[in-house]
Amino acid sequence: MTRNAHLACLAVAGALVLGLSAPAEAGRGGSFAKIRAAAQHGNPDAIVAELERAERIPCSSECMTFVMGLLEHESHYVRDGAAWWFARRPAQKVEVAERALSLLVTGNTFQVQSAADTLARVGHPRMIPELAAALTREGIGEDGRAAVARAIGELGHRSGNAALTAAMSDPSPLVRRAAVEAWSHILRQQGAAPIAALVADPDLTVRRAAAGVAGRFREASARAALEQLLASDPDPAARRNAAWALGRIGDSASRDVLDRAVDDESPLVRMTARAALRQLR
Repeated sequence: MTRNAHLACLAVAGALVLGLSAPAEAGRGGSFAKIRAAAQHGNPDAIVAELERAERIPCSSECMTFVMGLLEHESHYVRDGAAWWFARRPAQKVEVAERALSLLVTGNTFQVQSAADTLARVGHPRMIPELAAALTREGIGEDGRAAVARAIGELGHRSGNAALTAAMSDPSPLVRRAAVEAWSHILRQQGAAPIAALVADPDLTVRRAAAGVAGRFREASARAALEQLLASDPDPAARRNAAWALGRIGDSASRDVLDRAVDDESPLVRMTARAALRQLR
């Protein structure tokens, strides 16, 4: 065996030891039969893998109808994979987007959820008004509204800011958190002032997310709320996020609360507070 061949064998063996395998090659080796077989088996990972392999295959009307049905699969992962597949087919992309827009108006909670997931892949910023309207539709549950907020974020246009700001006052913590997280996906986003109030949200997951986004955008208006979060929140992850955000904001007025956090019971908070102190002006 040559030296190069020996090294190649060692590389393959090392990958196997680490539990690694060669990724499926997108666009190669796929077929409608394999997509349908994977769907019958029911494993979301297998379904998405076959959709990726079938990225470029010719697809009959039966195939198109079948994959369109996957847009309403119970798994978000599969729904997203099916939408990704259609996003690569311009001839069908428009039809799928129009169908999703219709479901935003007429569908039940799950249909709105699947429609929003679809538009996150095949939509266009001009569709943001329809998504915003779905956020306020009567009878749409929190899962549907949260999916709509996520889709607005994925479209990435600042025309969605007003809808996301409104969603931050939603009665559901799931929707408020989705809106906070979506805010950071908007392209060329400027600041995060609407996030500041949610740093003190009653829901822990919203507080964690809000602190992280406030730090990402160095939102100075959130400083007082972040200091309070760091000083008194019972959750170490929330305190850690607050310490990180205060370091990003960099105001020397936060030095005292960060000094106290250096003695926090959580090692993660202590480490983050020390790093944040080095960033203060």
